[in-house]
Amino acid sequence: MKKFIKKLVADVKFADAGTGHRLNEERAPKPGPSSASAPAPRRPPSASAQSAGAAALARFEAANNKQNSGLRAQQLEMKRQMQRQASEERSVSAMSTPREPEVIPQLGLKMVCPICGLSCPKPDIAAQFESCLEKELELKPLETTCTMIHTLNKDEEKLAIGVKTLAFFVQNVVKSPNEEKYKKIRVNNAGVQKKIMPLVGGVEFLEIAGFTRIADETDGQEYFIMLETPSIEHLNLCVETLQNSKKTAPTLDRDVKVLQPSVGAIRYELSPDFYRVTKEDLMAEQKRRAEEAERGEMLRTKAMRDRDAGIGMRIYHYTIIRIRFPDGLILQGTFSAHDVVESIFKFVESSLRHPVTFNLITPGCPALKRDSTRLKAAGLVPSGLLNLSTSDQTEFTLLSDELVCKLSDL
Repeated sequence: MKKFIKKLVADVKFADAGTGHRLNEERAPKPGPSSASAPAPRRPPSASAQSAGAAALARFEAANNKQNSGLRAQQLEMKRQMQRQASEERSVSAMSTPREPEVIPQLGLKMVCPICGLSCPKPDIAAQFESCLEKELELKPLETTCTMIHTLNKDEEKLAIGVKTLAFFVQNVVKSPNEEKYKKIRVNNAGVQKKIMPLVGGVEFLEIAGFTRIADETDGQEYFIMLETPSIEHLNLCVETLQNSKKTAPTLDRDVKVLQPSVGAIRYELSPDFYRVTKEDLMAEQKRRAEEAERGEMLRTKAMRDRDAGIGMRIYHYTIIRIRFPDGLILQGTFSAHDVVESIFKFVESSLRHPVTFNLITPGCPALKRDSTRLKAAGLVPSGLLNLSTSDQTEFTLLSDELVCKLSDL
């Protein structure tokens, strides 16, 4: 069966090969498709047909242009009407509603450098303070270094340990000035690395006391070595200055202003520094909430509930206090939220032309008591308006001439 199929296949291939020819003869090409079956070429339209088509196309374009121009005209007219209507609505709204007062830049806090007394914005006070410390370091190295130690080290526990360790090293030399072991301190010592090296100003204090940082070539270690023993008076002065120095920090600038009420009052916006939350604030807030949860589980009297009512309000660090005088002028100053009511009375007294007896009254409330109540507890945070009342009659303003020269519109 397989042989029969192979034979059929071979016959089919032989038939497809065409007629036979000699090897020395050229093979005739296969006949191509007949030209009779090709389609006849299309004749172009006549001249009359072409003119008729051109006339029809011109009529179509003219009608289309007329329709588009009419649509564009309608769209422009509608746009003009909408603009007129919007303009009329804006004019009516401007006449019916009062003009919103202009918003000026934020009222930023100002701090006073304790060294040079210069007042500058709070974000710039740190750089100014450090610059003044560097200048003072050249003039008063011992006092300035001790001030840096107590001011620039924020961790109170590490500061106390560092001061105690520095005083211990110097006092050892005072007690035994001939003992060489007290005049050599290894830098890689665990106590030195933990208590002195991280302390800002610690190394500088040792150098002022007489120690010099030297690398020992024998063992490759670094040491604080006292090459020449200073006088006992100098060493005692170093210890005394270190222990008696206090923290020095920039103080809040009252930024005193005298304002005169005006028709076009300006709205002021407070700087974020007035209520910026710190890490300590968050920890205090967490502690407060834990205590509040505990109080919620116990029975409390009305007095206890009233006492806790003021706790948990928004955290503010500073407040703006305004005192309205009988002649209408307003004295404005910036205070810390932890200042006491007494500080407001002193602030007013320092601003008067001459001493007078006065009371400070909150609108709708009795007169303030001149005591140590904090401004936050007195409800004067983040701002407060007080009226000054006095029995003294005068034709002139009670404010000093220096402040009256700073008068500006509210």
